[in-house]
Amino acid sequence: MKNLVFSFEDMGLKSDKATRDLVKYFTRAGSSIVQGEAVPAIRRTLGISYREMVLTFADSQTVIMRIKQSGDIFQVLLNGKVIPVKSQDDHIKAIAEIAQAMDTGRTKFQKQLAAAQVKPPAGICTAAPKMEMVLTEKRDALKAAIATVREDIAKPAPA
Repeated sequence: MKNLVFSFEDMGLKSDKATRDLVKYFTRAGSSIVQGEAVPAIRRTLGISYREMVLTFADSQTVIMRIKQSGDIFQVLLNGKVIPVKSQDDHIKAIAEIAQAMDTGRTKFQKQLAAAQVKPPAGICTAAPKMEMVLTEKRDALKAAIATVREDIAKPAPA
């Protein structure tokens, strides 16, 4: 028995009923979607035609669900990696499985995000080196001014 939340045809509509339904069920499963999109283009891999549903969650995790024409879930990619889904023909159970997989891997994913260093594009220069030089000059000027004031204070007052 199939328990489908949306159909393959729903994914191609402009009203995007499929995304609204997925948002609702993921919210019930405890995961908050910040962006969801059904890609209307039909793709083909390993002899199977499918459409993709791309979801981005509040914690920056991404899920790509590949849905076959029959409505079954062909493949699920969590943060770019394929994860097994037992309930391919029961969307509600599949959503619960995906939410559980997200919860299980959340700590590892957050550590990877924190460790990733983003380099600016080659054509962009940062002002940090020049700013450091300007701030160092200001600091040195302030130190000199403070030393001058201390010397003036230390001099005996004229009688």
